[in-house]
Amino acid sequence: MLIELEKARTRNNVVRIFREELDGPESWTDGFVIAANEEMVLLQLVDDSIRLNGYQVLFLEDISDFAHPAPFNDFQKKVLSLRGEEVADPEVDLEDLAVLLIDISEEFGLVTLHREEIEPDSCEIGRVVRADAVTYELEEIGSDARWFDSTFEYDLYDITRIEFGGAYEDALMLANEDMGDDAFELSDEYPDDLDSIIEDDPDLK
Repeated sequence: MLIELEKARTRNNVVRIFREELDGPESWTDGFVIAANEEMVLLQLVDDSIRLNGYQVLFLEDISDFAHPAPFNDFQKKVLSLRGEEVADPEVDLEDLAVLLIDISEEFGLVTLHREEIEPDSCEIGRVVRADAVTYELEEIGSDARWFDSTFEYDLYDITRIEFGGAYEDALMLANEDMGDDAFELSDEYPDDLDSIIEDDPDLK
């Protein structure tokens, strides 16, 4: 598989990748191979509207099949060329998963992490603030584009898919940056000394 992925990279062809156990037989990913090693492959995604839409890292052990070139490779490449969209290397290193997560977070601001064997219908989005050989710590952002108050720790090798640099991550960052002081989630908890706060503020009495 690694040899075929490398052929696709050097020929700049779109590949179609299947992960039947995780995605089912009717789902696939189309993209250009940017880099690959014995564990992972980095793709620049081609979405259904034939646009380049961020990057995805998949694990070779999860790939059940792939087609090179993809069924609509010539059409996809032609449309991308007419639109002036070019494949670009994000220059992240696949050799160490923990380092990869930190690099993506620093360079792109947000990373989407899927743990499909544990949570098949959800994902976490945020920036990785710490990672080692076993765990990583994620500062998460919600679907309302606000940062959560605290960070969360997860097992590193529960990750089954990594995405970054796409339109949705960009939308979250744009909205968050426009919020100013409201960029963090509002707390649902009242302070323990609420009575003293009311006593000290005449407008609240």
